[in-house]
Amino acid sequence: MEEPQFYGDYVLLTFPLRDPYDLEEVMDIFEDDMELITLYHHVPVGLEKSGHSTCAYSNPAFGQMFKMNARTDADGKVNRVIATVYDSLELMYGDLSLDLKLHTGNGSFKYKKELEDVLLDFM
Repeated sequence: MEEPQFYGDYVLLTFPLRDPYDLEEVMDIFEDDMELITLYHHVPVGLEKSGHSTCAYSNPAFGQMFKMNARTDADGKVNRVIATVYDSLELMYGDLSLDLKLHTGNGSFKYKKELEDVLLDFM
């Protein structure tokens, strides 16, 4: 793990991967091994291998507040995973909403959880 980056209400943790993975493999690990909820699988416009990304988040019902982001590099593989750990559910929900908005209109989604459904996870 790289040096944590502290930002008041949240912390960014970067995990370089020993071996590169396909994005689908990372998504399977998030969902199956870590029991995370997939927010999206995004494919950018015009790029074949690089720039594909995913985001998954912890179920707020379990009391943990974090999300995981992964993105393919020029080789089409994921070489690092970034975790964001939050101090509050409000901040986490706001950041998930922003993450979705930043990817909307810039490519397409292979999968996207609707914002209304994300909100239901927080109730």
